[in-house]
Amino acid sequence: MKWNVSVGMNLSINYDDIEADSKEEAEEIAKEKAKEDIEYNNCNADEPIVYCSYENE
Repeated sequence: MKWNVSVGMNLSINYDDIEADSKEEAEEIAKEKAKEDIEYNNCNADEPIVYCSYENE
């Protein structure tokens, strides 16, 4: 049997003391830092949630 399964994960990373001229700029910097951290580090997602699964026919 072959299955299709969708898994959702929520990851929170806090960044303190980001230097920026605006809230929007700080948020963009944080997003870029998060992308780098996810890409370059082994992120541990302890409790992924399966929200859809169905069998291929």
